[in-house]
Amino acid sequence: MIDSFTSPPLPTAFKYLLDDGTPALIRPVYPEDLPRLRAGMESLLRLPHRRRTVAGFEQLSDEEFGQLMLPDQKTQVIWGALNLDKPEEPGIGVARFAVIPGEPAAADVAIAIGEPYRRQGAGQVLHACLHLTARLYGIKRFYYDVHADNQRFIRLLHALGARQEGSAHHIERLSLPVYQRAVSVPSANPLGMRFADVFRRLHRAEPMPVEDFVLPLAGQKA
Repeated sequence: MIDSFTSPPLPTAFKYLLDDGTPALIRPVYPEDLPRLRAGMESLLRLPHRRRTVAGFEQLSDEEFGQLMLPDQKTQVIWGALNLDKPEEPGIGVARFAVIPGEPAAADVAIAIGEPYRRQGAGQVLHACLHLTARLYGIKRFYYDVHADNQRFIRLLHALGARQEGSAHHIERLSLPVYQRAVSVPSANPLGMRFADVFRRLHRAEPMPVEDFVLPLAGQKA
């Protein structure tokens, strides 16, 4: 299979232009990002369920928040996007996968994008980062718990080859193979073609200088 070939790893941090031209810093989340993540999540949790990309972040306890910040992330990995022009903001969005206990080749995914960055490609790039990172840990399938009202994201997952795994309490559970290369992404439809193009852009991503890896949140010391 084509996807069995190893793709080069993503840079530790890189710049990515969103659809509206916003310059985003894309990188894994660090322990010092905890205040930023908390601030961003408080804002996101005020949104209706149907406007959240994937269910999951709202169930995180304080302890789980801390676990997500571990630098040696293997069972839980999180990528974040920051606006390089507005470092005082909590951030653009985050995406994470958590390995399912007892199923080391599978992981649950959650994605959250803040206003006003929705529908600008931030969710696509963070989602693709999860795919490209997951293969490094032997993960072959992602699972998504999506609110039933979020038909836009459900359509996207189906376009990418997702299968329905079940539903309960207005939450749809879907699964998707982990993709590593653009050529492996189903691209017989516009949504799949767009996601495959994000993969191509990521394979050409150039690392950012180390001093730009961490941006202080407003009120924090640089």
